[in-house]
Amino acid sequence: MAETTKPRFLTLLVVALVVLATAPLVTSPAEAQRKKVLSIAAKEPDTLDPHSSTIGQSQSIVRFMYRGLTRFAIKDGKVTTAEVEPDLAESWKISPDGTVWTFTLRKGVQFHKGFGELTAEDVKWSFDRQITRAPGTRFGVNLEMIKAIEVIDPHTVQITLKAFDPVFPIRMAGYQQGYILSKKAVEKFGEQYKWNPIGTGPFVFERHSPRDKVVLKAFDQFHRGRPSIDEVHWYDVPEDATKLIGLEKGTFDLVYPEAVSADLEAQVKKMGAVIDRRGPGNQDRFYINMTAKPFDDIRVRRAFMHAIDRKAMKDTLYPGSLGRLATSPVPVGYFGHIAVELPRHDAELAKKLLAEAGYPNGFTVKNYLMSRSFIFPKVMTIAQEQLKKVGILVEMQLVEHATYHDHIRKNLNPFVLFGGVRLPDADPWLTLFFHSSEIPDPATGNKGTNFAHYRAIDDLLAQGRQERDPKKRAAIYHEAQRRIMRDAVCLPLNEVPNEWARNPKRVSTPFDPEYGEDALHFSYNYPELLKLLN
Repeated sequence: MAETTKPRFLTLLVVALVVLATAPLVTSPAEAQRKKVLSIAAKEPDTLDPHSSTIGQSQSIVRFMYRGLTRFAIKDGKVTTAEVEPDLAESWKISPDGTVWTFTLRKGVQFHKGFGELTAEDVKWSFDRQITRAPGTRFGVNLEMIKAIEVIDPHTVQITLKAFDPVFPIRMAGYQQGYILSKKAVEKFGEQYKWNPIGTGPFVFERHSPRDKVVLKAFDQFHRGRPSIDEVHWYDVPEDATKLIGLEKGTFDLVYPEAVSADLEAQVKKMGAVIDRRGPGNQDRFYINMTAKPFDDIRVRRAFMHAIDRKAMKDTLYPGSLGRLATSPVPVGYFGHIAVELPRHDAELAKKLLAEAGYPNGFTVKNYLMSRSFIFPKVMTIAQEQLKKVGILVEMQLVEHATYHDHIRKNLNPFVLFGGVRLPDADPWLTLFFHSSEIPDPATGNKGTNFAHYRAIDDLLAQGRQERDPKKRAAIYHEAQRRIMRDAVCLPLNEVPNEWARNPKRVSTPFDPEYGEDALHFSYNYPELLKLLN
């Protein structure tokens, strides 16, 4: 079907011509200099509601518009997720047993577009919305430890926990469930809030031109001071090759690549640009639905895992230091991580296990949908060939990323390729991907991410949240990782840092490009600190 919306950069040649020669679509360098316009080539977000998307481009752009009660601390010139500092809250007090947190809000913090001053009611509402699983919200599981939220006065909110939670201050940071929204704005716009976002962050949403760009403007009343950048233009550019052409020509200042590769890094360095690298990094992994036939048989799940040659995949996609082999269902750098024994590549053993399970000739997985975005199709194409060698045939169809997310939450793929970063602690990570409350269920509208339909570590997660001794708490998560591998429900593949390409002659950042920031936001942790250079 012919495209009837604005140009989408459909092919490399067409896009290059459009980007470099069509003035209405891309701000001219001269105009950008006058206005201090930051031009970013990425992909179009699926929503600007920060509680409603796990997609990287959506999480990265909302960072420009929203903030939380706390923020990840800046220590010795680096962003650390091991410690938080005040943000929308200027201070807080904790009860002796660690279950009652009383936050005092910073006075005078304003929401965008005249929606008024931030109040304790907005904080309570932002969390209640997720705890009650309002339609479309994704991160309520990270707030399940909350027993009650009470508005003491307009600038004081008290949160009572069901039990001590060692990572609660991190949960309150400006990230996913921690972002604070304007209650008035969401109630006014309803379902249209996704394209009418109202936050307290350094940039204000101006407009969204579908399949073209999102425009943000500096927020004059930002509580930490107006950003030096006047506007941010976030262009929908699906192809990495096109993004790099624009970066080299000066059309784009920053590039969020679909997939990290040795070739991309080489091209960026050749043109004199730099790579801003953030850790701990994204972990690619397969989840296997233990309730879906024939994967309800552990022998089939083990056969699947033995069929995958993880090292060959890593060497092909992430040669050298570009990535590293995963060593556990919890990524390196997260509290509670421990290296565990992962299934070795052994095609003959895989065939033997399939035969024992009643599939001597293998079987076919039909109507298997896979995202055409990021690294997904490359990973799955390699896996498809490796599985074929042991008799597991996968009839794969590439679809848009949003379609893929919708599909896997309907439990239509018996095994799911997934990636991402989360709060760097084993509790939120394991809860999101392995707690029974996160099993996707179309009947109830649960869009969780426990794609394995796993239920065997709920008890350990409950124990971990109550344990105050860090060593004992880590030991609990170590056992959880061993159980996951024992039951063959997840195969960790590779771990890769989040990377953006930057024109250093146009944009400066106060942080070291080599892991000076954290990967959580899929973007610059504090975009208000970016500066445009002459």
